[in-house]
Amino acid sequence: MRRGPDDLLAHFSSYSDPKDDSSIVHVLQGAPAQTITWNGPVRLKTERNQLGILDTELTVNAVKERWVLDTGASMSVVSRSFAQRLGLKPLPGTAQMGAGGRGIENRVQVALLPTLRIGGATLNNVVLMIFDDANLKIGSGKHAYQINAILGFPVLQAFGTITFLREGEFEADAAAQPSATGARMYLKLLKPIIECGVEGKELPFSLDTGATETELQVRYYERFHGEIGSWKKGEEVNGGAGGSVRRKIYVQRNLNLTVGDKTVTLKRVTILPVKLNNAMDGFYGNLGQDFVAGFESFTLDFSKMTFSLGAPLGSAH
Repeated sequence: MRRGPDDLLAHFSSYSDPKDDSSIVHVLQGAPAQTITWNGPVRLKTERNQLGILDTELTVNAVKERWVLDTGASMSVVSRSFAQRLGLKPLPGTAQMGAGGRGIENRVQVALLPTLRIGGATLNNVVLMIFDDANLKIGSGKHAYQINAILGFPVLQAFGTITFLREGEFEADAAAQPSATGARMYLKLLKPIIECGVEGKELPFSLDTGATETELQVRYYERFHGEIGSWKKGEEVNGGAGGSVRRKIYVQRNLNLTVGDKTVTLKRVTILPVKLNNAMDGFYGNLGQDFVAGFESFTLDFSKMTFSLGAPLGSAH
């Protein structure tokens, strides 16, 4: 079974995961820390690009470009040609990046963006990983799509509280009021982790707005293996710039997740029965866009460390 035209489509953000944190630390040694100042709130119009991934148009160094908004990307990323358009000079050395345990690795350069203005917020010294253009191109031929820029977790976290609205807006405000209800959230390897209720137990899942679909990991398979009789066997092919991998999977027809005072019901969720040999093995799954699709908004509050869902679609306010 293949859930999408390309593994980078379904799991793009993991492509920006560091394989070895020490290599990034070495490159950034002596670099100034990222900072943020506020002159007003952030209000951005967002769209789903042709891959179904959420992005927004930003003007950076007088250059307009679409930037993917990806909570699951541990670093912000730009293509090499776009880095040149921005006038960025790579720092000495390289860092090693992987593709979510899928056997795809790249040596990439790192640059500091001195100033990034987003609405009423100004960020300084933003770390950007520079990938070759081909490694950020999804598909081939006339259907190929080039991603040039991704805003990763360090930038999104700096806003404090962020809200994605279904009608196509992204909001952040230094004076935003914390959510009264929500699920517990914490950070692991620069990724937001949410505790969701499954059959009465609170279990950790990573949140990835750059993934189109939720995927359950080997830890879920091992815990709920007794229900395997109700799962459907399948197969998926994961491909990317570095090659492709074919593997066996299971598909669960319905999955109910409790998130604060809300319940999310997902259909036909993929279960991986083997380890990826990366940090994802420690969680029960990776929550994609289908996780929030039935709600008018969702909010990540990094001050109270909670995740909350807005009103269900079609409900009365």
